[in-house]
Amino acid sequence: MQQSVTATTSADSRELFDVPTKSSAAPYSSAVAFGDLVWTSGALPIRRDGTVPDDFSEQVRVALSNLFDALQAGGADWSTVLKISGFVDDIELLPALNEVYLDVIGPYGLPVRTTVEVSRFRGASKVEFDAVAHRRA
Repeated sequence: MQQSVTATTSADSRELFDVPTKSSAAPYSSAVAFGDLVWTSGALPIRRDGTVPDDFSEQVRVALSNLFDALQAGGADWSTVLKISGFVDDIELLPALNEVYLDVIGPYGLPVRTTVEVSRFRGASKVEFDAVAHRRA
């Protein structure tokens, strides 16, 4: 799905991107590209209508979709991801996370990943992802 993207190029050659799934009031960019690399902010499982699914597996799917939107805005995609960091509020949910993760990202080759348990998220979110990727030529 094509996303509405705002990009700003500054004097130091950084390109800053925002995607619709990020709150417009949030004081950060969805993605930053510098040279041939893209870094994303954390992608939460917040749908465009502002809701968060109750089901954890669906939260993983929505968060990964939001991460993909940020990657695309910066000129990357699943096939160019180098590293993903995952954050969950209960490490016992890792098998469910892995099942969705393999379904979504597995076909493109698995990047390195770190997954850690955090004490909590704001609201009903139980998972968050960020990534570093290579930009497509």
